[in-house]
Amino acid sequence: MSFKMILRIILLILVILALAILIAFSFYIFLPSISKNNSTKNEDPVISFSELNYHFPMNKNIDVTDKKAFVMCSCKKSFSLERPLVNENYTCFMEKSLHGSGTDCVFACIGLGDCAKVCFQNAIVLQNRTAVIINELCCGCGKCAEVCPQKIIKMIPKNEKIVQHCASSQENNTSCTKKNLEEKNTDISKKGFKIWAFCYRIIKRVNRFLLKLEGN
Repeated sequence: MSFKMILRIILLILVILALAILIAFSFYIFLPSISKNNSTKNEDPVISFSELNYHFPMNKNIDVTDKKAFVMCSCKKSFSLERPLVNENYTCFMEKSLHGSGTDCVFACIGLGDCAKVCFQNAIVLQNRTAVIINELCCGCGKCAEVCPQKIIKMIPKNEKIVQHCASSQENNTSCTKKNLEEKNTDISKKGFKIWAFCYRIIKRVNRFLLKLEGN
């Protein structure tokens, strides 16, 4: 057997050993991750399972004030560009960190309900991916304004009627149909929504009860 033949055999053995080591190392690194993914079904590739199941800290000490929450974004708005689909399991904070508002208006309500989750009065509903305050139920505690990542919820006097339903500035280009439009701050609960609001509160309570059961 020639020297070249022996050298080729040695090189082939070294290549096979290197591949075996690489495969073993890959299994050592990735196998635990695969097992973990199997134990947490449908885990989002961008947001971790623990983040998706994050529960907002709830301070049950409610401060009743002479103000009411107001969302500076109209639920009647529309855009020339269609808003992309969002993961309903995300929070507004998560969605903002990934895609902003999802519209050509950086101030637009993201509409995933961070504010509604911290409202003990269930005074916030979502319409057209926009938070809407039910004035009749709002106690003016301001918890919704604190968690809104867009900072478009402000506290206004309860008797204030005419408000600018928009947080966008004149310098900001947007195709929003309700840009900087002043509207009468009409309580949706006085426009035939009382029964709907009642049903919404019942559904929210049932959902919370089911979540507690799942946690047990």
